Amino acid sequence: MPSSTMDILTSAYNEEECVLELYRRLQETMSKHQNYQWRVIFCDNCSTDGTWELIQGLSAKYGNVLGVRMSRTFSLDAGFTMGLDLATADTVVIMASDLQDPPELISSFIEKYESGYEQVVARVVKRGHVPFIRRQLTRLFYLLANKATNNLIPRGVSDFRLLNRAAYTAARSMQERNRFLRGLIAWTGFKTAVIDIDRPERFAGDSKFVSIKLRVILKWSISAILSHTSAPLTILSIVGLSLSGFSFAATIILSLIWLGSGVPFAGFGTIVGIVILGFSLTMLAIGIIAQYIALIYDEVKARPHYIVAERTDN
Repeated sequence: MPSSTMDILTSAYNEEECVLELYRRLQETMSKHQNYQWRVIFCDNCSTDGTWELIQGLSAKYGNVLGVRMSRTFSLDAGFTMGLDLATADTVVIMASDLQDPPELISSFIEKYESGYEQVVARVVKRGHVPFIRRQLTRLFYLLANKATNNLIPRGVSDFRLLNRAAYTAARSMQERNRFLRGLIAWTGFKTAVIDIDRPERFAGDSKFVSIKLRVILKWSISAILSHTSAPLTILSIVGLSLSGFSFAATIILSLIWLGSGVPFAGFGTIVGIVILGFSLTMLAIGIIAQYIALIYDEVKARPHYIVAERTDN
């Protein structure tokens, strides 16, 4: 096969125990693919340990390492977005820096890519190291996201993937501020191969995902789903229309009953229950609409996805 180029994009936050091993394993894996000229782009998410210094050392020692440090800690998707903006190769690989995305899988990605696929993604079928509640919430998220987006976001698909130039160029052309990169890439619709993997234990250190507070995870999940579908608004419209029809029919029926038998005093509890139900549904509707307004607010501000503080090639 003719010579090709590859950029490997990884976002790192406090991964000083992993970055050197990550580069070593990337070297070992890519040595089996001599027809690929490859580069690794470390997107440092303003680490507070020695991660950035190690990236600087790798960049000084090896010509195929580019390190870019953000001005503060942004989201993981912002780090990957920065990597995509810097990519220039024929293909890119997006992966985490904690070695839970095994570099050796890149060989399988390349095999699928060379057989004609435009993107190859890893689907996590087992993540036993994640606490039970987090696993169930992850499963619920993908179930809701899959249903709400009409099967756009497959269950269990991770950020770990290979994209050809057309696919990653299309992905980085979408500038939404509420970024769920997996959803954006899936939306592009390029021919995709899926490889099932068991997510390994961390090579070293603690999981950043497990340490994130549950309320933050829920906020990200809600934003990720709502930014890719208007289904909740449609459901609200249907529920509102149905309740309106039910109320109209009930009013006609009750009016006929009252004309014949009079209006009884009994039924106070039923009236209160209906009022509370109506109020609750109204608050639910307002809450969902407020979430969409919040997303619109972020979009219209049009702030950058990230800010670069320094680069190793300057």
